[in-house]
Amino acid sequence: MDFSLEHRTFFIVGFVIYIAILIVIGIISSRKNKDGEDYLLAGRKLPFLLLLGTVSATLIGTGSSLGATANGFRQGWYGSLYGLGGAIGMFVLAFLFCSERDYKFMTLSEEMQFRFGGNKKIRNVMGFFLFIAEVAWLGNHMNGGATYLSYVTGLQPITARLITMLAFGIYVFIGGYLAVVWTDNIQVLLILGGFILIVIKAVPAAGGWQAINDAYAAAGKSEAISFYGLAGVTAMTAVSLAYTVGISQVGTPGFRTRVYSAVSNSAAKKAFFFSGIVLFLFSFIPAVIGMSGFAIATREGAAAVLANPNYTFAYMATTILGPTLGLMFLIAGLSATLSSADSDAMAGITILLVDIYSTVTGKSIPKEKMVAYSRVGLVITLLVAFLATLFAQDIIGYISNVVGSLIPSIAMMMILGKYWKRATWQGGMACIFCGTIFGLLYLFAAPFRTAVAGVFTGPAIPVSIVALLAGIIVSLATPKVLVSEKEAMRLVIESRERIKA
Repeated sequence: MDFSLEHRTFFIVGFVIYIAILIVIGIISSRKNKDGEDYLLAGRKLPFLLLLGTVSATLIGTGSSLGATANGFRQGWYGSLYGLGGAIGMFVLAFLFCSERDYKFMTLSEEMQFRFGGNKKIRNVMGFFLFIAEVAWLGNHMNGGATYLSYVTGLQPITARLITMLAFGIYVFIGGYLAVVWTDNIQVLLILGGFILIVIKAVPAAGGWQAINDAYAAAGKSEAISFYGLAGVTAMTAVSLAYTVGISQVGTPGFRTRVYSAVSNSAAKKAFFFSGIVLFLFSFIPAVIGMSGFAIATREGAAAVLANPNYTFAYMATTILGPTLGLMFLIAGLSATLSSADSDAMAGITILLVDIYSTVTGKSIPKEKMVAYSRVGLVITLLVAFLATLFAQDIIGYISNVVGSLIPSIAMMMILGKYWKRATWQGGMACIFCGTIFGLLYLFAAPFRTAVAGVFTGPAIPVSIVALLAGIIVSLATPKVLVSEKEAMRLVIESRERIKA
């Protein structure tokens, strides 16, 4: 759809005002940041409702909104599978990994160190791995926001990514994690409201369900209307996508930050459980928008959308609601990417400062300087993530390949460390290294990728198998860890507060 200069100006002005509001929230939030723990973890006092809002906003992010709408456009109800996988991942987190708040960890690296006998080698290595994982997610969110901006404004992708990065980077820079939480709660209302309004109008605009069925039938894609679109894909393709999304929730450090910042274990558990329900119910909305978009774009001959389904939500917002209102509701789509990016940015800088900085320098950052260092760390994290976006294109493909290659081994290591007492620190190292090496081979060795994809369609399942087996085998081949939980926790605190001699 071609936008007039007037419409584009309207969108840009609305977008600037919206970001200005978020920045004001960041300024207000910054007044409560008395030390580094306040800035990075909101003082560890987040109640259930605030947690529910921020977790839900992060879940309804780039993949479950923009990516799922594009998948709905391509493959009908299959677009809902992303949300189903994410919901399962949240239920796993709720019931298996929400009891760590009382330990007062700051990062997942510390939690891993604790689970593997307090060995600081685990923390040192995991800091780098987890930072890379957060950079991978941040790159995905920047690409999502850039897709919206490129479609509406005609900006080059690199410029659009820079604007997206600044859009959330500024209020995070000012207000820290509390700003993230409050802006997420505002954004989730905008996201839900915008998507629901569009879906209510989308099906009638497409001509009804029969017209949608006819459009897919005419294109030779009748299977798109089947249960979850499963008639159009192999069982392994569906399982691989759902598993990739679910295991990525389990292994993403940003979700662990919610546990560490919660007022109680119970608040975190309830927030994860109910946000999983929210995601499951929401997952059908992007699919319907995508399916309606396919019928409309086919009827209207919308070449840009037919060529690049990632534009589907932007196309539908402006087609269904009209340029003026539609452009404003594109901010709902942008909110989905911003509310995910800001949380991953905070997790990234926490890992960078609490784990990587101490590993490289041999000393911890003084508490009185943590806020200033955190802001510098945010800039570094955003720049690294921006560079990562230069290698990413399709959103769901990015999640399936890049995220699916890097994060499953983290999740497997979490499972081994918490639920298998025989696991050793050497086994943990084998788990993360073997899984990651397998994932990197998948990403960069084309023949290897072709062979693996021919069986599993994606890397997440085989990476998990390789990582888990390596962790078990090496743990059985090495001496059992004989360290109490109290001693392991002491070693974690000692590692956090170490000062270079």
